[in-house]
Amino acid sequence: MRFLLFLIPALAAAQRPVEYTIQRASSPISIDASLDEPAWRNATPTGEFVFNWHESGDKEPTEARLLWDDDNLYVSWRCSDRHISAFETKRHGPVSKDDCVEIFLSPNPSAPRNYYTFEINAIGTMLNRCRTSWWTGPPTWEPDGVRYRTTFHGLARKDESPGDKEWIVELAIPLKNFARDAAHIPPRPGDEWRLNLMRTGGKTNMQHSTWSPIPPSSQKSFHTPENFGKVVFAAQPNPLQGAAEGRAIYNRSCTMCHGLDGAAGDRAPALGAQRRYFRRTETELHDAIRNGIKGTGMPGSPMPDADIRKIIAFLFSIRATAVDLPPEGNPEAGRAIFHAKAQCAACHMIRGHGGLLGPDLSNIGAERRLEELRHALTLPRPTPARGFQPVTLRTKAGASIRGVVKNENNFSLQILGGDNKLHLLLRDEIASINYGAKSLMPSDWNKKLTPDELRDLLAFLSRQSRRSSR
Repeated sequence: MRFLLFLIPALAAAQRPVEYTIQRASSPISIDASLDEPAWRNATPTGEFVFNWHESGDKEPTEARLLWDDDNLYVSWRCSDRHISAFETKRHGPVSKDDCVEIFLSPNPSAPRNYYTFEINAIGTMLNRCRTSWWTGPPTWEPDGVRYRTTFHGLARKDESPGDKEWIVELAIPLKNFARDAAHIPPRPGDEWRLNLMRTGGKTNMQHSTWSPIPPSSQKSFHTPENFGKVVFAAQPNPLQGAAEGRAIYNRSCTMCHGLDGAAGDRAPALGAQRRYFRRTETELHDAIRNGIKGTGMPGSPMPDADIRKIIAFLFSIRATAVDLPPEGNPEAGRAIFHAKAQCAACHMIRGHGGLLGPDLSNIGAERRLEELRHALTLPRPTPARGFQPVTLRTKAGASIRGVVKNENNFSLQILGGDNKLHLLLRDEIASINYGAKSLMPSDWNKKLTPDELRDLLAFLSRQSRRSSR
């Protein structure tokens, strides 16, 4: 009897829903069922899956990982399996008869029974359901923009074979699919969701396992929202972590060709200069350091991955712009502030929309560092930038023009007026002219906006880059 009293609490603890922190993706992810990007290598596995109704056979492990960015939730499953079989090819077909994986996802932790499912078999057939209070359509559901890949993607069938060892599923779900239920899209650091990850199916040694445990019951079912585990969205990882150590490793290992501290060397270019780089992302830099660059004198390096990541952090630290290190904040809220409360679009253009009086900001996140953006919003500029000198003039014909000087010489002026029109004037046509000493750009947005609004505006501006769709 005493043994049972100790055993019951232990079983209850073992079946308690689990928790996981979803890190932001530290590098771009290609949906190809390879999982070879640094972001996946650095992501923490969720933990071992639990076999809730195991009766016999090998307990084949599943390794799952999750990541997120402003656009997508990423999920990967690596399934150890010596008997892989899948035959269902019909969209929304009964894929659970095959080797398959699934995610059950509830974006509102206070309403876990509003949840979505994404079930995929080993040959890439997907079944989706939307089990929410607002959904009035059929039992199945068509999510928007989902991308996924499996190891045997597109095969007409997958039979068991002697070479079977493992199969992979990689999934990207646009976060906009959950806008009706989630508190914030994209999520904010610290936001909580509920979910469970599942693996089942197969003709031989059928698997029934989940990440978050499900208590034994008379009816076997994965659809138990009360048992979903808790996930928390983490803040942007700091790509500069380890930069100081990376500088030392770089100076010790790379300066036979490159210059000290990223300067130009005798046989290789500067890595911290203000120039266009062909290799910008962590993935691209990691590949260049690890494998070298074909057709050049850049050799590959056998140094540990940890040291390569530190060198990359150092390189980011000497050349990163705002888009490389976007601050925390809500870019969509920042977009609204840019167009409405701050009225920035009256003077500035982004991707063909907005005014002409100020600089085009379509690529500002890739051109400026974050502190430079912050200073532009909060610190007065000593003198107006060339091409943006404020001017007010009156012509001899009586017209009044206020704008900025684009070009001028001893005989003529080109004025971009507040009406977004270019005025070409001869000096002989001007009755009076007054040059402004200060830029038209307000420099007190830290007073006009709340701290959260300023943060969101910076989050929006930092993501403006021609190498990004955001």
